[in-house]
Amino acid sequence: MRWTSGHAPRQKAIILGRVRLIAVLVSVAVGLTACFETEPLTEAAGRGLQPTSGPAVISVLDQSVAVQGPTGYCIDTEATRESDIEAFVLLVRCRGTVRPAPVLSATITGLTAPTSEDPDALRRLTGFLMTPAGRAQLSRSGDPAEVTVTEATYADNAIWLLIEDRGNPASFDPTYWRAVLPIAGRIVTLSVLSAREHPLDQGSGLATLRNFVTRMRRANAN
Repeated sequence: MRWTSGHAPRQKAIILGRVRLIAVLVSVAVGLTACFETEPLTEAAGRGLQPTSGPAVISVLDQSVAVQGPTGYCIDTEATRESDIEAFVLLVRCRGTVRPAPVLSATITGLTAPTSEDPDALRRLTGFLMTPAGRAQLSRSGDPAEVTVTEATYADNAIWLLIEDRGNPASFDPTYWRAVLPIAGRIVTLSVLSAREHPLDQGSGLATLRNFVTRMRRANAN
């Protein structure tokens, strides 16, 4: 099939648009890689994830992003990791509870959040994360075969993921909730992880994640 002079520019524009879309999805997904989180999670699990007297809020990356969890959660400063472009923060209960409570994590990536010029970027990323390439970025080990994305929903300007990662550190239940959303101009991922011996039901895990997202947005409202 030959393109006429009128069709050629249009077809080229469509192809270029697809190429740009793939590049955007790949670059964002690479920034979401769960491998960055594996070491501090494993080390924290080795310490028993005991309650901490750490601060309720911490600012990272030159004070550009504040991390704060729901009421009753404090920062595990020993598990915090920070480089020039990204940061990982673990939050545990400030005081002991009768039943082991989930731990929360926040990973602030070096990626700039999508602008108003491309408001559907996160919506498109939702489907991409269910592909082998997307699951590889969500995997603790980088192996997509170890990850099953049970749910992937875009709502309220965030991606809500229910993930089973068989490469999760041994102390944690393989199934956990994760949200991907813009915070303070960056792409941030927030997770709710429970102990393998005391897994959360899906409803409780999602409710905790929604609370975490709300607190993070309020902490970075200005």
